[in-house]
Amino acid sequence: MTPCPPPQPSRTPAQTARLARTILGLAMACFLALCGLVGYGLWQLRAAIVGPQPANTLEAFASPVFRIRASEAQSIGVPVGEAILLGQGETVYVGEHTPPGEAALLTLWDGSTLQLYAGTRLVLQRLEATLYSDRFQHVTLELVAGQVLLGVAQTGQYQQVDFAVMVPGGQVELDPGGTYLLRAGPTPEVAVRRGRARAWGHAVPGTVIVTTGQKAAIRTSASPAVEPARWQLLENGGFSQLVGNELQSWVFRSDQAGDGGEENAVYSLLQDMVGGQVVPVVELLRKGGTEDLCTAILSQQVEADLSPYAHAQLDLDLNLKYQGLPGGGPSGQDYPFAVRIHYQDAEGRSRQYTYAFFYYTSEGNKTTPLNGEALLFPNYRWEHVTLQLLDIRPQPVLLNGIDLLASGQDYRSWVANVSLVATLGEE
Repeated sequence: MTPCPPPQPSRTPAQTARLARTILGLAMACFLALCGLVGYGLWQLRAAIVGPQPANTLEAFASPVFRIRASEAQSIGVPVGEAILLGQGETVYVGEHTPPGEAALLTLWDGSTLQLYAGTRLVLQRLEATLYSDRFQHVTLELVAGQVLLGVAQTGQYQQVDFAVMVPGGQVELDPGGTYLLRAGPTPEVAVRRGRARAWGHAVPGTVIVTTGQKAAIRTSASPAVEPARWQLLENGGFSQLVGNELQSWVFRSDQAGDGGEENAVYSLLQDMVGGQVVPVVELLRKGGTEDLCTAILSQQVEADLSPYAHAQLDLDLNLKYQGLPGGGPSGQDYPFAVRIHYQDAEGRSRQYTYAFFYYTSEGNKTTPLNGEALLFPNYRWEHVTLQLLDIRPQPVLLNGIDLLASGQDYRSWVANVSLVATLGEE
């Protein structure tokens, strides 16, 4: 038999070496890919870690303002003019008898600001953000009572911003970069000066979008209703509501000047055509005064904090029928019609400002009311009057009330369609 030849190797040593290097390279690549995936996963995990943000400051401008730490019940007074740090879970409470105007300023770590007013109670339920990335932030506040003017910081620091405010019976979500007025109370509401909000109630399904210049009231019996962001601060300005024979919400008095006069001023409720419609008209009248002075005053107490608003506009229709004294008389204080504003300024001082109207004057009579201005006005026809109360200096913060008045010897003035509307305006 012929012997078999010895088997030949299937690969040369060079080929075997190349295969080993290939296998080793593939193993190394897999190892590196696995390490990369693990590293990426760990990075993603780290980037998603959320934690509370402690760098929130509260500064009190008036007293009393309190903080209540999380899981505690004791109220701690906040010194006026001193900034303190607040954290998640804490509560801020502004006393009900704190002077009108902005009582405290809360600044969150992201730059969002909250102006707090008297009677406000705010819980910082959630103040969290990703600790090692710019992914997102979560803010949840609870407005238990009072009102806040809230400016949400612009998007930039975080890619996603969730900013929510819980109010009694509902919730509001706020877009970044906006300014919002939120109020608690029997019918909570959100108003938008700039930006966009989403509001809904817990009792009735339905979410509404509230945009610039709008407000929404959160009701227990219906979905939130969206309407223009306007607040009527006067009651019965159309003079249509009576209690017996007297005007509801208004109080009239006749003020003799202490100069011996006995002829009182009176007011009457009439009707006349104003702007194409027949409407109720109030007449302020005095007849028979030849030398002595008397003032007819129709007053309404308001007690409204004007500080959250950008505008407070008083409108009325006026018809000067008769003017006895020229101008404002020798003293410059007696006019056939005037509007007197009672208010407090930012320092809490009680002040008055008068808008006076007359249709003629003469030498020796003044048209310079004390703390106010006098306007030459047409007579014997209806004209519309618009007054911007926040243009008064010093600026009103708390509006105590208004007087519609006429003063002098004899006069006859008609007024109708009185309205005082506050708005947030636009920035």
